[in-house]
Amino acid sequence: MNIQAEKLNVLQQIINTDDISLIQDIKAYISNRNLDWFDDLNDSQKSDVQEGLDQLDNGRSFSHEDAKKRFGFKQ
Repeated sequence: MNIQAEKLNVLQQIINTDDISLIQDIKAYISNRNLDWFDDLNDSQKSDVQEGLDQLDNGRSFSHEDAKKRFGFKQ
């Protein structure tokens, strides 16, 4: 079964229930899920993020003001 059909099946079950505790459990589950944006990145993006973190750990960084100057940002 594909994901769209699965979602529709779950939604139909939710719509058809009168069990308030089930609805509360579903809401709590969705609210408390720990989704991490990093998990949605591809390998190249993850590598770039890790490289940036490594640079920060090794003191190779500059301030926001320095970045604006470096890239010619004018107010």
